[in-house]
Amino acid sequence: MYKVEGYALVYLITILLIITIISGILIVPFQKGFSVESICDFQHRECFTKKGYPACYSKLDIDKYYEFLERGENQLAQGIISNEKKCLILKGNEKAYMRGKGSGKVKFGIRGKDRTYWALREALVSKN
Repeated sequence: MYKVEGYALVYLITILLIITIISGILIVPFQKGFSVESICDFQHRECFTKKGYPACYSKLDIDKYYEFLERGENQLAQGIISNEKKCLILKGNEKAYMRGKGSGKVKFGIRGKDRTYWALREALVSKN
């Protein structure tokens, strides 16, 4: 067994206390850095697409899609979003900008693409 002198124990406790304080200072800012997703709105500077949501080039097509789903006509709904000339499935984490909104839907553009799209408001998120 090792014999610990009084001053060595104080030194060891001081070192452990300093390490604890420093790690607390370093860890807390990183914990605050985690982003929380919320539905995107005009007040947000950066919006991102959410993976798996359908987006259509016209509001009429996205409205029909959800109308068919509500009525249980899944094949008709699938027919709308599988048509590449009408709709697409969002890849997720693509930078987007809002153009308008109404009745639970949002009109938006995706950086690098010339088209505008319509989707549910939940399809665009802001990472705070």
